[in-house]
Amino acid sequence: MSPAAPPAPRSCRSSLSAARRTRDLAAAVGGPVVDVLVVGLGATGAGAALDAAARGLDVVAVDAHDLAFGTSRWSSKLVHGGLRYLASAQFDVAHESAVERGVLMERTAPHLVRAQPFVLPLTPLVSRGQAALAWAGFRAGDALRLAARTARATLPAPRRLSAVQTRRLAPALRPAGMRGGL
Repeated sequence: MSPAAPPAPRSCRSSLSAARRTRDLAAAVGGPVVDVLVVGLGATGAGAALDAAARGLDVVAVDAHDLAFGTSRWSSKLVHGGLRYLASAQFDVAHESAVERGVLMERTAPHLVRAQPFVLPLTPLVSRGQAALAWAGFRAGDALRLAARTARATLPAPRRLSAVQTRRLAPALRPAGMRGGL
């Protein structure tokens, strides 16, 4: 049995730092057996690590970068159903993403994941063709919801909004030329 490592200085015990990362990685490699190893700390990996730790399991989570790497540039903090995968014809990935979203919303983390409404205002800057394409995308997302068997009560259907409804939801919008919203 090897001697225990000296305790970390009080200032490093709970803060994330380069020194703590180095120390934690050294302790994890060749250290005690853990219940769960999570590789990749995107939304899914971080969620899996949190869920496992919340269940009392010993977890080691590793990523190529720090946990918050790229957060402001790349992360919208949205759990989505995979419309971007549909747009690139990755139908299997889009379906899997929608299924995972439904599981998070209805079983695993309903206290953390909820439907977040948003408005796409149909202003003069949005052509009728662009609006039609956006509406088709919203309907495709709803088809993913249906295919994933996520309840309508959990994830409401997309809908068209009048100009008055759109202005009520987004009062800072200029009324001139407003056709409504999605």
